[in-house]
Amino acid sequence: RIRGGSGLGDSLYLRPICEYLARAGNTVTVMSNFADVFLDSGVAVEPFRRDRVDMIAHYVGGKHNHGTTLWQDMCAHAGVSVPLRFDWTPRNKRLLRKIEQDAAGRPVLLVHGGREPMGRRDKFGIELLPFEGAFNATIAALDDCFKVRIGRGDQLYPVTCDLDLSNQTSVADVLDIAAASAGVVSMCGFPVPLAEALDKPALFIWSSRGLAAAHDFIRTVTPSKILSKASSRFVVDDWPVEILQESARQFREALACAS
Repeated sequence: RIRGGSGLGDSLYLRPICEYLARAGNTVTVMSNFADVFLDSGVAVEPFRRDRVDMIAHYVGGKHNHGTTLWQDMCAHAGVSVPLRFDWTPRNKRLLRKIEQDAAGRPVLLVHGGREPMGRRDKFGIELLPFEGAFNATIAALDDCFKVRIGRGDQLYPVTCDLDLSNQTSVADVLDIAAASAGVVSMCGFPVPLAEALDKPALFIWSSRGLAAAHDFIRTVTPSKILSKASSRFVVDDWPVEILQESARQFREALACAS
């Protein structure tokens, strides 16, 4: 019986650990409110709880260790060493066909932004929200891509995309879109493990307010701590627009190479 944190991103991080334990011959039950994440993983799922567990895979204990990533901290807490990846077989073929048809040959990007950081409604961590202008300037430079916006909850500012599926997808749908996409563009959040676990190139727009936040928990949410793979790039929202756009163009070139 294993748990991590309670969020969607926590469950995405947990899946490779759970699969590793199951392949080692253990009967694994994960505590998660996101059962879709564990489809075809060989593990059982129960609603999230903090008690009655045998193993915890969390990152909090390593937040102030500047020499490790969040993923390394989680593995160390669980006492395992596991690659951050898992396979996903898309299910919603009707949705994927629509996206492919609408994209008309353009590379598909999954986009997430302009929402409450960490899904919190009490405004804790609001500093992690990138500035609207910087976010939209970055994705505007990817004008030859077909951008699909996903996510739940209130829209704090508009994000210009070709297809808006906000509040219309299941977790499995989001995994389907990510698996079928050329890459991911997002604010910091669950798309980090989503992209990295599926080995998708990603560009993350970081918040300068978050990096300078008064609260220590928020201030330690840095690119060097959160991002684990070389395929993940970042920009910061107080960089000049020209640098944001050039970074986006370099990301676009990386997508072409990856394809």
